[in-house]
Formats: sequence, C-alpha cells, structure tokens
Amino acid sequence: MISTPDRRRLSPFMPRMPVERATVGSRTVTLEEVARLAGVSRSTVSRVLNGDPRVSDAVRARVQTVVREHRYHPNAAARSLASRRTRILGLLIPQAVGWIFSDAFFPTLIQGVAEGCTTADHDLSLLLDTSGDHRAVDRLYHRVIRGRHVDGVVVASNLVDDPIVARLQDDRVPSVLIGRDPNGRASFVDVDNRQAARDAVAHLIGHGRRRIATIAGPTNMIAAIDRFGGYVTALQESGRLPDPALTIHADFTRPGGYQAMMALLPHHPDAVFAASDIMATGALQALREAGLRVPDDVALIGFDGLDDDMLAQGALSTVVQPVAELGRQAVRTLLRLVETPERAPIHMLFPATMVLRGSCGCAGILPLIDRRAGEVGAEQERIAEVIAS
Repeated sequence: MISTPDRRRLSPFMPRMPVERATVGSRTVTLEEVARLAGVSRSTVSRVLNGDPRVSDAVRARVQTVVREHRYHPNAAARSLASRRTRILGLLIPQAVGWIFSDAFFPTLIQGVAEGCTTADHDLSLLLDTSGDHRAVDRLYHRVIRGRHVDGVVVASNLVDDPIVARLQDDRVPSVLIGRDPNGRASFVDVDNRQAARDAVAHLIGHGRRRIATIAGPTNMIAAIDRFGGYVTALQESGRLPDPALTIHADFTRPGGYQAMMALLPHHPDAVFAASDIMATGALQALREAGLRVPDDVALIGFDGLDDDMLAQGALSTVVQPVAELGRQAVRTLLRLVETPERAPIHMLFPATMVLRGSCGCAGILPLIDRRAGEVGAEQERIAEVIAS
C-alpha cells in the first residue's frame, strides 16, 4: 500500500495552496507561527496583514509586533489567492514618455504615488505610453488593467472627456484621477486651481496693475480651464471685463510661454499670470529680450512651484501646489475604493499656497504667505472632502 506522502510524489500536478512563510536567518516563520505567538487565529493575522478594519487596535498592535520582531513577510502568491488581490496599484500616465520627464510635475507626482504605495505595503506598476500612439495605451489597458494585473489605477490625466476615464468607469475598475473630473462620475484628488488662480490675479490687482494678461494652458485640459476661470473671476470681482487680446493659450512649455509673451507684447500688458512656471520662465525671457523690466514694467506670477532652483534664479512669484501629497492621497483614496468598490465617488480638493517674490512687485517673501512647497502640512489637513450622494 502506498502511503500518503508517496501518493503526493506520484501526483506532481496536484494543485497546492502556497504556504505563507518568512525566513529569519536559517529559520522559516509561517503564518501559523505568527498567529500562535500573537495568541490569535490564522485568519486574524491575515486580516491584520490585509488592513481589515474589523480587527481591534489591541489585537492589531500585538500581531504587528510579532510580524515586526520576526521580520515576517507574507508570500505574495498565497496572499493573492486568499484575497483575490495582487497588492499592486497602477499609475497610468497616458502621455508620451519624452514629454513626461521634461516636466517637473510628473517626476514629483510619481514620487508621491510611490511613497503612498510603500506606506500601504503595495507595489507600484508604472503604466506609460512609450510611443505617443493612442493604440499603445489601448493595448496597455486591455493587457494590464482589464486583465486585472493591478487592484486599481491612479490616472494622471486632466483632459476633457478623456476616454480612459469613461472606460474605467464602465469596466468598474477602482480608479482615482489626479485632476478634477468635471462630470463628477470619477473619484479625484486635485488642487483648487480656480481659487488659486483667482487669488494670484487678485494679488496683481492689489499691486495696482490694470492690464493683466494671462498665458493660459491648452483649452482641452481641465486644470488650464479652471486656472483661466480663476483669472476671469478675479477680474470680474474687481469690476473689469476680460480683454480677449490679453489671453493667449499655450502648451505648458517654455517655448510656448515665450511665444505667447511675444504675442502679448503689442497689447502692452502691465502684468501677466502664467498658468505654469515653465511658461512663466519663457515669458520672462521674452520680456528681457524686449528690454522690459520685471516687475517695474510688467509684473509676473506663475503656477506650480516645483523647481526651487529655477524659481530662485528668476525670483519668480508662484502658486505652489502640493503635487507629491496629491500622489500620496490618491493612493489612500484608491485603497478605500478597492475595499469598498460600490461606494460613491470621492472628490478631494487641496488648497494651494502663494510664494511671493520679486517678479510680482513684492520684496522677498511676504510674512503673510511664507510657506514653501514642502511646508504646507497644516493647509493639507484642511482639505475639503466631498462624497457625492
């Protein structure tokens, strides 16, 4: 008669559940041992490892102490089979790679998302379009996202009517946008672009500027639309009507800002609100070439606050948005949606912060607004979360 172990050796294709183990030196610690040392059941340890809120704080702390002391790391395959999750989150950036890494926004955002994943004990899969061909994004979507190789997706897209956003909603894939969804269907985290732009232009008005121009972003980008809306609001609140000759739309690049400023010069603006710092530096170059002094002849404020070295060289006043924190918050929000996929969309807006330097007419940084990009924690705690009904 063949014993049970021999039977198993004769059945090499018999499916087996992976056993969760961790190795400390030459000794392997199993999930069962963690449970025994913590005085709880195996399922309770699994709940703690998966962040289940139904575990009491005392029990959670006891299990986490054992896990930490024995350096236990759950087997990824076993964990995925048990929870039907990969513990991998995707960051989808549907723009060409070359353009992404020429803009300081995206490296900072990627860092924030990566930090959020690390804190939550998840891996990050960076989903990039390497060709600039929309068909590549479509293939990537079908292979990775619809194939459920990730538990959810952070989408760094701010385009009006982006088809990726609609597809994620239709396929019920947990997802969070970096950027406002004007339709309200998708969950998002964003800075309050409209209010921030309104404050920046109101500041220029407070300096007595009368002909305030704007170098706005592309008309198909929601952030650009919101920043232009803030510009218009500030003018209207001061009793002025926007002059179409003082608005030029550009492409969020330095050459775009330069060309836009050259187009504005014949209309003699005495101040400019640029919808990005990159465009503001292009505008600054055009003003210098034209022999105009900043801020004596033309005051200038940008938007983003991502490159301190670049800003310091030109003493550029700017609106700072907490890009890395947007990435971290997007991950936290996405994990809530993964846990409760049927919940209503989550909408979060962060305040922006102005840093005022010489380009707007301020001498240095005003005491009133003296926070830098990495020092806005108190403001971030006052974010407004609106959960749609």
